[in-house]
Amino acid sequence: MLVLIGAAVLWGGYWGVQAHTLRGEIQDWFETRRAEGWVADYDALQVRGFPSRLDVTIAQPRLADPDSGVSWEAPFLQILGLSYKPDHVIVAFPDRQTVGVDGGAHEVTSDGLRASLVTGQDGALLRLNAEAETLNIRRDGADIALAAVLANFHRLEGQDTTYRLAIGAGAVATPKGALSRGRANGLDIEGRFVFDSPWTLGALAGPRPQPASIDLAKAEYRLNDLDLQLAGRVEVDSLGRPDGRMTLRAENWRNLLDHARDSGNLPEALADTLIRGLTLAAGLNGRQDTIDLPLTLSGGEVSLGIIPLGKAPRIRLP
Repeated sequence: MLVLIGAAVLWGGYWGVQAHTLRGEIQDWFETRRAEGWVADYDALQVRGFPSRLDVTIAQPRLADPDSGVSWEAPFLQILGLSYKPDHVIVAFPDRQTVGVDGGAHEVTSDGLRASLVTGQDGALLRLNAEAETLNIRRDGADIALAAVLANFHRLEGQDTTYRLAIGAGAVATPKGALSRGRANGLDIEGRFVFDSPWTLGALAGPRPQPASIDLAKAEYRLNDLDLQLAGRVEVDSLGRPDGRMTLRAENWRNLLDHARDSGNLPEALADTLIRGLTLAAGLNGRQDTIDLPLTLSGGEVSLGIIPLGKAPRIRLP
């Protein structure tokens, strides 16, 4: 009996030290961000879970990075873990949160949004799995709704800066495109990414690793009668300029251009030019509703087949 009592006392002391240390690390992290000029606040911090868990609840967290222009706030954030397995935690998000990018606020609502993180002893991010039953993103009417969302990001063994990324959504809907009858709508992305430095927990606060190479095995977007597929490889320089070649296949591509033009995301003149050029290219393939063309990115420019599309997008993480 005395042995059991002694073991219980020792374990209670061990858990108390762990909880105190964890609380201090979180407080220090917020204080460091504030010293760097961030907005980094919360209303309350609790660590619970005795005897075998270390479950953190942060009430009303508010973060804003002045350098990247990214901000985030939520009613709460939970970080759940086992006291004897500190390298593996579950992060549980609330049903509603707000993400700001370049001054614009995105309202994010979800059901069952959570992520599992596994880290190494040096703080390196080894594996991240995320899921949500539903995930809705809204900004100024540009809404998108996703269901059955799964994401996986893990470091390849023996390669400190190479990661595999897979993202899938079983259903997709936008204001102009509800889920259609008899068709499996969704999103599937799978590829290998090389970054200029390893991902660690500390890198989440910046400076963040930037893509140096992207080998996209598959990117497929299906919505209503549109089927868009992209695959290929690009190298990315230090300024975020991609260089390489991909293959674009699009079924019912005209509907995509019409939607982009009607929503104001594609200028009228460029839309007309694309329709004329792609109609000719599709005719050469034998199907007016399908195009299968190279997407070339070089010198800061992008072209589809022989059709110049203008400036290539910069690939930089905020």
